[in-house]
Amino acid sequence: MNIRIDAQRHRQALLKAAREVFLLHGITAPLELVIARSGLGRATLYRHFPDRASLALAMGSQSLDGLALLAETENGSASLQDLFEHLVRSHTANPFLADVWRVASSRADEARRLIDRFCALFEAPISQAIADGTCRPDLKSSDMFLVVAMLGTSIREPDSEARQRMVERMRELIGEGLWPRPLS
Repeated sequence: MNIRIDAQRHRQALLKAAREVFLLHGITAPLELVIARSGLGRATLYRHFPDRASLALAMGSQSLDGLALLAETENGSASLQDLFEHLVRSHTANPFLADVWRVASSRADEARRLIDRFCALFEAPISQAIADGTCRPDLKSSDMFLVVAMLGTSIREPDSEARQRMVERMRELIGEGLWPRPLS
């Protein structure tokens, strides 16, 4: 039983270290930095994550867990606006998330499952927003993956103040495309 607890603790320590390293150096940073930051050994890293793609997918999955928690509220599901704002905050705080899909391309089936899971989280909120008239009627859940790609372009700015300005502008521009226009 202790081995399982230790294994879980090691996995979480590696994910935390990777998040910190990738935040500073990008998702292509040497994995040696992740090992050093975690305080664990190389074998432990590769036992949990045999390659960079596995680590990236685990981080993507962890990010989706946070989105899923928000999406599945006790009142049913979160609004599309709530999920959109979560994406903006999450990707602003963790800019490397925008590159998870590029790095994970060597594991296309696993990446596809994560993308499908991501899109599924938006199905109910989009349907509700369309029914309420609070988003454009042709919006699809797969469009939200494009939104993430667009967000990814604004978060690569290394200066945090400039990045925040870019994110705010991107939020405004993307929002103009998602939400209905007022009648003139």
